[in-house]
Amino acid sequence: MKILVVDDEAWMRRTLSVMLQKWGHEVLEAADGEDAWTRLQHEPIGMAICDWVMPRLSGLELCHRLRAAGFSHYVYLILLTGKDQTEDIYTAFDAGADDFINKPVNAKELQVRIKAGERVLQLEQALKTKNAELSRVNEALQASQAHVQRDLDAAAAVQRSLLPASSETGLPLRLAWAMAPAEQLAGDIFNFFRLDERHLALYLIDVSGHGVPAAMFSVHLTQLLSPHPGTSATALPPPTAPHPAVTVSSGQATARSAPQEALTDPVAVVTRLNQGFQVHDRNMIYCTMVYAVIDTHTGKGSLCQAGHPYPLLYRREGRVETLGGGGLPVGLIPDADYEAVDFQLLPGDRLLLYSDGVTECFAPNRSPFGLERLAETLRLARGASLDEAIHQIQEALERWRRPANGESPTLADDISMLAAELDAPQSSR
Repeated sequence: MKILVVDDEAWMRRTLSVMLQKWGHEVLEAADGEDAWTRLQHEPIGMAICDWVMPRLSGLELCHRLRAAGFSHYVYLILLTGKDQTEDIYTAFDAGADDFINKPVNAKELQVRIKAGERVLQLEQALKTKNAELSRVNEALQASQAHVQRDLDAAAAVQRSLLPASSETGLPLRLAWAMAPAEQLAGDIFNFFRLDERHLALYLIDVSGHGVPAAMFSVHLTQLLSPHPGTSATALPPPTAPHPAVTVSSGQATARSAPQEALTDPVAVVTRLNQGFQVHDRNMIYCTMVYAVIDTHTGKGSLCQAGHPYPLLYRREGRVETLGGGGLPVGLIPDADYEAVDFQLLPGDRLLLYSDGVTECFAPNRSPFGLERLAETLRLARGASLDEAIHQIQEALERWRRPANGESPTLADDISMLAAELDAPQSSR
């Protein structure tokens, strides 16, 4: 180890140097504190043995200057002193000295104190090495997190692109929606599709869990339900029992070989999805959903509910009805039976599909928003446009979950809503 001996007495410097060299150390000498300070700034010295009383810069002053400098490496400093009062010892340690030894110097005592200092310096070096390694690991982790964040941003953008971009369908039906994910990626997804010149399909899916797995599954499901325009092949998984092929496409009808009645059969769609996606050891994901088809010329509709919250049907005279009977989620039981629920929309009636993140939106006291409060909020928005009605529900949810301090807590679950309202009566054909 490189040790700096600092003393204004040449014979003392020489005596200490001989002992230290005998013990295998490299020794440098300084005649006073200023000389020592110059050497410490320019050479990698690990330990200094310094006299307390010296001209120009005392050992105590050197301690203060050394500790204030903030060197990148630690310098272990032993003060040589004839002072042995307790107050002097306190003063030395308070100045930044690590140890002290009284004059005249006892060789054995000095050797022991140097070994103790070496252990401290070895620990300091080990800690420095470990910190450098942790810093490298942290930098790699931050780079990895940045990469993951970029991937999540891209995935979220893909997921958002699958949501409706416009309410224009060319059909006499108004549409409005809202989406508030609990995390960057949502497990909820919804969309609507024009099937032909009079029929429109709409669905809302809530995948179990949160994060990447739920989002990936929701994206996969919506791609099956809404292949790119021009696709004619069946998108849904092949049936395990005879079911008509189902192919739907976002925003327009496409060439398809399936019979027309298959496109307006929500039970067939949900059954096919259920048969194609079953929970197993490597995949514990399932989903709830509502799939509905509406004849926009007559207002007649049919939906299939698979373990999803009850759709609400607001009647223009002010009543709010619940539709469906529950049903089993998609992916839990291979041979689950699903039922069709028929309904009739009249001009001014509104159909609302929503996820359980709406009714299970919790207030600070853990009270859920609930179905009755949702129905009442929908009823109170009867004079507003469909878009404004959805906005009013969003505001009611925000007020419900906002604590007294006014800060909105993180959502516990995705909130999604999709609503439809018939424009005007159409003649049946």
